[in-house]
Amino acid sequence: MKKILSLISLAVASISASAQCSDVMISEVVEGWSNNKAIEIYNASPNAIDLTGYGIVRFQNGSTTYGNISYLDGYTVASHDVLVVVLDKRDSLGTGLEAPVWDELQDAGDAFINPTYDNGVWAMYFNGNDAIAIVKNGGQTLVDLFGRIGEGSGFGGWSAYATDSLGDPVYASEDHTMIRKASVQSGVSQNPSSFDVFAQYDTLPANTFDQLGFHNCACGNTGIEVANEEVLGVYPNPGTGELINIIAPSAIQSITVHDAMGRRVKLATNVQDRMMILPSSDLAKGNYIVEVELVNGNRLRQQFVK
Repeated sequence: MKKILSLISLAVASISASAQCSDVMISEVVEGWSNNKAIEIYNASPNAIDLTGYGIVRFQNGSTTYGNISYLDGYTVASHDVLVVVLDKRDSLGTGLEAPVWDELQDAGDAFINPTYDNGVWAMYFNGNDAIAIVKNGGQTLVDLFGRIGEGSGFGGWSAYATDSLGDPVYASEDHTMIRKASVQSGVSQNPSSFDVFAQYDTLPANTFDQLGFHNCACGNTGIEVANEEVLGVYPNPGTGELINIIAPSAIQSITVHDAMGRRVKLATNVQDRMMILPSSDLAKGNYIVEVELVNGNRLRQQFVK
């Protein structure tokens, strides 16, 4: 294993980023059940980028060293486009550690890598307590980082926001799909002193794959999404009172609120209006997804934090 000494600067007081809109960065992390693992890479620059020499690495369980570099040679990402990298488990007869990724995730993939586990040295076998990075120049240059390198042994994950039925912490970095906020315009080029998932990512329930293949960013949106200007407003967010105000671009058919585990906690049907107010006093503190189905059949989602 190699150590990137320049990355282990634990005294860094804040996230250090490379020049805005100049390189690739992680735009989405799918940390789903079983082998449902994917990393979406977004090209924030105005020019196409040849990924020869770029690779993905994993820092396992708080380690300060990474295993093998999963190189992305042969792939090019157009300006403001994405490459969806998926764990290469596609044998429909596979079981256990060889269980196939779900069909929906296979359909979304552009590159399938790391077909063998090899004692966990490959990047795509990450879990919710593993830092993941894009590197180049033989692993000596950090392009972007999800997590914090060297968090410590026995570390469970990042951004605990609730407890499960056994009283154990529930982490935002585990069993979630995490989408980089549109305001983020560059990767993290130094190891931060701390990592807060919610500061840079919106989180969706486990095994959410329908946001793969495009990314909305202040640097420029993926071409297939430019025409979609429908925006869902959820206010106040984070919630501070007992009501959620929902404003849609056109008439709403139904509203569903899911908790972080994907369970439906609220449902309003046959709304037939652009605006709706839902009570939120019965919602525990945590992360939620407000999903609106419009009368025209379109669906919009927005994260809501209470």
